[in-house]
Amino acid sequence: MVARVTRRFSVLGSLQLNVGGSPRTVTAGKERTIAAALLLHANETVPVDKLIEYVWEVPPRTARSSLYAMVKRLRLSLGDSDVIRTTSSGYLIETAPGELDLHEFHALRKEAGQARERGERLAERTRLGKALALWRGPALADVPSPVLHHSLVPKLEEVRLETIRRQIDLDLDSGGHTQVVGQLRDLTRNHPLQECFWSRLMLALYRANRQAEALAAFTDVRRLLDEELGIEPGTELRDLHTRILRADPALDPAGASEPSRPAVTVRAWERMCQLPPAAADFAARDLDRRLLVDGLADVHGPRVTVVWGPEGVGKTELAVRVAHELRPSFPDGQWYVALNGDGPSAGTEPKPVADVLADLLIAIGVPANALPRSAEARAAVLRARISDRRVLLVLDGARNVQEVRALLPGTPSAAVLITSRSALGELPGARRHSVAALTVDESLAMLNAMLGENRVRAEITAARELADACAGVPQALRAASARLLADPRLSLGDLVRELPPAPGRQRELHYAVAG
Repeated sequence: MVARVTRRFSVLGSLQLNVGGSPRTVTAGKERTIAAALLLHANETVPVDKLIEYVWEVPPRTARSSLYAMVKRLRLSLGDSDVIRTTSSGYLIETAPGELDLHEFHALRKEAGQARERGERLAERTRLGKALALWRGPALADVPSPVLHHSLVPKLEEVRLETIRRQIDLDLDSGGHTQVVGQLRDLTRNHPLQECFWSRLMLALYRANRQAEALAAFTDVRRLLDEELGIEPGTELRDLHTRILRADPALDPAGASEPSRPAVTVRAWERMCQLPPAAADFAARDLDRRLLVDGLADVHGPRVTVVWGPEGVGKTELAVRVAHELRPSFPDGQWYVALNGDGPSAGTEPKPVADVLADLLIAIGVPANALPRSAEARAAVLRARISDRRVLLVLDGARNVQEVRALLPGTPSAAVLITSRSALGELPGARRHSVAALTVDESLAMLNAMLGENRVRAEITAARELADACAGVPQALRAASARLLADPRLSLGDLVRELPPAPGRQRELHYAVAG
């Protein structure tokens, strides 16, 4: 009896052929395709017509004769004519146990399943690990056959991913949540539409006391599914998100003596308006107002708008007026945050971003004892909490991009209106609206609103001089009007004559930097 030549074939990665203890090199792409097709159907005859389909997307008229010649060259490359057998309808490669990595993979999976039925979880985990170790990369990575890659390889990949899912479940059940986070990050990046990996990532992060990151992962997959497929996450992901928000003790690892974190009760969403009152004497900037309202109401446009200009020019008044007008477009809430980068408190130290985030989270129902420590984690919870809600956020007096970046929502349903002395050019994807000083006519309209048209008309020349003296700065006009209203006997002309030269006018008008 002739001893069988030792063979080892591998398809779980690049194609590898070893016959008689020596690796065999097959350089021709079509011949590698033939070898791969025969190995994927090892111990079965592959009909000639099927092999032709695998080799050529559009077969030539000489396909059969060319295939015969390729098989002959492949046999010579393998150095053993018995490796590929000819049958009445095609060709086949016979493999014994241990000769083909694909068969070994399936055998180890079967053993893992048997161990699972016996309740031997460690044995199951060990065999799954050995099965996955056989994979050296994508199946048939160097085989140039579109037909094989579209018809057979996806089935292999699905079995591999199912094996990984089962292995991760075993790790999660045994308390290995910290160890699998990195692996799950890679899996969600490489297979972003596989919701099963997102749910396991959320669970692993939660069990590692990284609740905010778990919620942020839900926001990420929700946005991705909407952008790619126009759908919401499935029931498993949505239910897990709710249970994480509630700190469901059942999510803790099996065998934990007590919950790893206090139960958290998050209030149901409450609509609220935090906007300051709109100034009653806001009578100018109609064009600015219309442009901003139309831009923020456009759901297909940029969702962040920066209103910028010099100090005292009326940015805050404009932003607040616009926000009030937009309330029907953002029914889930209109929020206002004073960042102290402009206005009367501009000289004070700005509020830390982490504290701003804490205030917002507590306002929308997150208990103080459930707040993450870092600004980054709090930002993740904020994005998760307002995901896909129609909220308008006014950030007043931003000094730089760093102050606002963590406050930006992650979904396009929300919009942000920022006021700043700078255009914040480093903020990507934002619409910018420059606010200049009022014209004389706009200044007169503002004086009309504050003093009354009769009083202004009676001293129109002095009113124009006062408007010119205030240089189109709304706060200066308001300070001047306040003085005139406090002393009805004081005429506009008297006030203008009392004003010092230009360098001292702001002090005389008690001009406060109020953006």
